[in-house]
Amino acid sequence: MPACRIVSALLACFALSGCGMAWNKPANSYDMNGSHAYMAERRDMPDSPDAQAGDPDRANAARCSASLRPAPLRGAINDEQMPLSPGDVVQLSLPGNEAPSGTYKVDSAGALALDVLGTLRITGLSVAQAEAELSRRVVATGFFRAGHARATLRLLDRGAVRIRVSGAVFQPGRVVVNQKSANDRDPLRDSAAGDHAPGRALSNALASAAGVRPDADVEHVAVTRAGVRRVVNMAGMITGDEVDDILLADGDQVEVPSRHCFQAELARPSPITPPGVRAFISNLTVPAASNASAAVGREATTFPYGTRLLQALISGNCIGGIQSTNAGRWAVLISTNPATGRTEVVEREIERLVRRSDRDGYNPVILPGDGVACYDSVVTNIRDVVRTITEGATGPMSKL
Repeated sequence: MPACRIVSALLACFALSGCGMAWNKPANSYDMNGSHAYMAERRDMPDSPDAQAGDPDRANAARCSASLRPAPLRGAINDEQMPLSPGDVVQLSLPGNEAPSGTYKVDSAGALALDVLGTLRITGLSVAQAEAELSRRVVATGFFRAGHARATLRLLDRGAVRIRVSGAVFQPGRVVVNQKSANDRDPLRDSAAGDHAPGRALSNALASAAGVRPDADVEHVAVTRAGVRRVVNMAGMITGDEVDDILLADGDQVEVPSRHCFQAELARPSPITPPGVRAFISNLTVPAASNASAAVGREATTFPYGTRLLQALISGNCIGGIQSTNAGRWAVLISTNPATGRTEVVEREIERLVRRSDRDGYNPVILPGDGVACYDSVVTNIRDVVRTITEGATGPMSKL
């Protein structure tokens, strides 16, 4: 009787382990080998090397649409006429230091509260325009005669501004740039007039939206201010060439067009791309019986931007160990297509990806929020099922 139980257990073991069964490929809602996949490296890996199919640069480039080149609207955004925004600090001077001379901060409504002169809205005006408006106000209120005196306005510090960023960025929406803490304040700079505010640069707004995606058309980033649009080439942030990194004003709108393809040159750290990515890794295998024992902690799931699947698998201890038991392992990459919002699942036979010379054609880049899971080999599955059933069959007998 015990022998029959052992035979039955072994038969069940082979059935449960899936011995002889092919790997069950994950299904996607559209053809991953066609033009819908975000990057060519996510397509299915053929059984034998294919030199043409394994050229990811060619496959990705074939999916690129022409640059959109949005036409600028009437007028132009002039940096010299940068409008004042809420939070800006200005210094008002009147002849004889008459009241209301002093230092003021533009309030959240975009106005200066000038005591005897009342409230004056200045957002949307340049410093020169606001100065002219103040000069008219002091004459209108009877402080000075026309032509005898004028107000002088100096910009001391640019404040934080709210910008709306849309298009091919990882986190589109409203961002706040040029925020400063008390420790960031420099009394000498605060007391000096000037218009240098690098925190309000276009590149900082793109970085604050979690960076541009690999499909972004960085040569034609559109900035719209009060109905006027300017197209800016930000490619120099990637290549190191000169860039017209314009300053932004409160309420500006930034739009990053998409080329609808994966551009590997954008998948690396830069001033306008993410410095790193955080991924989710699961490696539940033997001898690593849990993520904790496998050392899959924060350091193993935070990578420099541009890290690929193979490097992530090494970080999660999914590669290496006893070859006879670990060589048949599989991995899946779970990612969201940034262009469509759909979830894509990519499977790879790990050892084949390691050994093949055309691995770069099927080795996807890890994007922010991706998940990587490793599956055990058939040998490990059989061993563990046999161990479980054997312990269950012999356990009651050991008590006799």
